[in-house]
Amino acid sequence: MLLLLLVTILLVIGLLALTVLVGLTVTSLVTLVTAPGQLMRLLQNRQLRRNHALEHATINVIEERLGPTRLAGLARQDGFLIFGPIAPALVLEAAQEGLERLQRGERQLAIHPRCGTTLVASQLVLALAFLTTLLLLRQVSFLPFLVGLAAALLLGPRISPLLQRWVTTDSQVNGLAIQGLQPQLVPLRLPWRDFLVPLPGALLVRTGPSEEASLGGSVTVLTPDARSYQIGRYQID
Repeated sequence: MLLLLLVTILLVIGLLALTVLVGLTVTSLVTLVTAPGQLMRLLQNRQLRRNHALEHATINVIEERLGPTRLAGLARQDGFLIFGPIAPALVLEAAQEGLERLQRGERQLAIHPRCGTTLVASQLVLALAFLTTLLLLRQVSFLPFLVGLAAALLLGPRISPLLQRWVTTDSQVNGLAIQGLQPQLVPLRLPWRDFLVPLPGALLVRTGPSEEASLGGSVTVLTPDARSYQIGRYQID
């Protein structure tokens, strides 16, 4: 009875593992078709790639100060978002420092291991290794799935920095300036009125041409302790 139970558990675990592995492979095959076009569009959008580089630089500067964090980011045309429990003043300071260091030539700040590019790179490697092994064996077996997974785990994180440097980011940020910081607002629709409310844990760092930043101004962000910070021409209240 115990042996039967053990065999059943192993079979269930094996089926679950196979299902996950097949699912990863199918997803990677889809990525193999869609990713080239997405990467090409990103390659043609320099502003988005520069904001992506500054997003990475900001998180890298924060993690130099605090150690590893669970912060995440998302580049946009008008700047980038930082997600996670972090003080707005620190984000703005790190963004300004990251921008200045990128402008001084510290290109490595534009690379981050947790970038979504790593997932895309791993999926591309998995799909290519799976198809190559399948063509060599000329039969469907468990081996192509395992080869694809092993290749993805081994090569994906190593290819990602290359893709980030040459395709998904642009560390040449001369002429770029930080224009402000604010909570990310999302629409809230009620029957009688529409509102814009802050998204918890999400900060938008707005960027633009440096000539626009030279006009001056201030940025107001509400913080839990109501302290006031002055960072360059920006004030966080």
